[in-house]
Amino acid sequence: MATAELASLVSRLETVVKKLESNTGGSGDAQQQQVTAKFIEAYDEFVTEYVDPYLAASAVLGAGDMADQQAKLFKEICGEMKKFLLIVSKYGPPANDSVIMALAKNMSTKMGAMNDLKSKLSRKSDQKNHMLAACEGVSVFGWIGYPKAPKKFVKESKESVKFYTNKVLTETKTGDKATEHKNWVNAFVNVFDGLHDYIHEYHTTGPSWNASGSPATETSTADAAPAAVPPPPAGGPPPPPPPPAPSALAATPAAAPAPSAMAQVLNDLNKGTAITSGLKKVTNDMKTHKNPDLRKHHAPVPYKASNSGYKPVTKAKPAAAKKPPVLRLEGKKWVVENQENAADLKIENVEMFHTVYVYRCNNSVLTINEKVNSIVLDSCKKVGLVFTSVVSGVEVINCQSVKVQCQGQMPTVSIDKTDGCIVYLSNECLNCEIVTAKSSEMNISVPREDGDFDEFPIVEQFRTIWNPDKKTFITTGTESI
Repeated sequence: MATAELASLVSRLETVVKKLESNTGGSGDAQQQQVTAKFIEAYDEFVTEYVDPYLAASAVLGAGDMADQQAKLFKEICGEMKKFLLIVSKYGPPANDSVIMALAKNMSTKMGAMNDLKSKLSRKSDQKNHMLAACEGVSVFGWIGYPKAPKKFVKESKESVKFYTNKVLTETKTGDKATEHKNWVNAFVNVFDGLHDYIHEYHTTGPSWNASGSPATETSTADAAPAAVPPPPAGGPPPPPPPPAPSALAATPAAAPAPSAMAQVLNDLNKGTAITSGLKKVTNDMKTHKNPDLRKHHAPVPYKASNSGYKPVTKAKPAAAKKPPVLRLEGKKWVVENQENAADLKIENVEMFHTVYVYRCNNSVLTINEKVNSIVLDSCKKVGLVFTSVVSGVEVINCQSVKVQCQGQMPTVSIDKTDGCIVYLSNECLNCEIVTAKSSEMNISVPREDGDFDEFPIVEQFRTIWNPDKKTFITTGTESI
């Protein structure tokens, strides 16, 4: 009877479990696939709603023209992006960034091909700024490499594109195809708005990798489905091993513990007066007050502090590993880092909205032959900077023994926490504003008619006095520098 009741109970439990599974909508894998399909489907909608109108607007300007060719390449890059997102939907996050670069290799190749079209561009072409805008905008697909702020990267790319699209609107305002060019600009800029919204919805912190998939590798493809991570075994953790048999515990008896020092003292105290029976009798010849000769031969030894005290062991800090030198364009910022003894560094093919950031370089010379937005020298030593012009200014911070030469225009130069800085001005930037703080050994060189320079030091010491008339402090530089 007990067996029949147990079988009935098991059957009822199985029925309840099946009902619960049907109500929850299946396993977690099915839910993950449903979410995955949703962001792939949303990407297809983004391409249809935003990229296809840009493609159509480019064809209207002239089928086969540069703008049309670039739009078709842009659409192909969108296709490569979808393949990458399919891999994201099936695999878990990769071990390092090099895997992402390998998976996006085809996309990078097509992006390079799109930029190569600039070499075929004629300066007299009416689609010059269209092409420059597209070449600048194609970098937006690099959002997959910015997991912390992909939306911000897209927004910055849009601002860079608008630098050229505004030129398109200005140059074609009164032309025959003014409306067509305006439609092209609106369609292209809308692509970035649509991508921004898509990332905000599905990839806020970078690509949404499949948490239940195995880690992506360089050989992962969008076609083959990876093996899912095996679930933990049912029934909880295995039981602990059984305790050893009593016979094993009793096989080797433990030795009796030795009495402690305190126990020995208590045993001696328990002897009472018998404890003195073991003492040796002291005779008169052993007493110093009875035998003066003992004081002569056994003078007290003066106390001497031991110098063998505890000294903490200090481990030598390991030498910091040298980081590899860097010179590359990231978005609209040129990054120059960790350059050592490089006397011929050059930045070419720059745009006016680009910025340059030079960090931790030593004994090197950097040349910039075109106008940029701004330049920053940070934590550099014995570095020379030669540039044509800047839009906003140059900033030197935390540097030692650096030289800055402007060959064109420079509105401002800021020197902060720097020891040793020489700034060579051109005739075009003699009216620039120089701002200094917490710095020393600063000199400004001004060109003469014979081509040489006159050097003027910048004041480092100041005198502050109270002005009773103005009821404020007046600060002036001292002549002793």
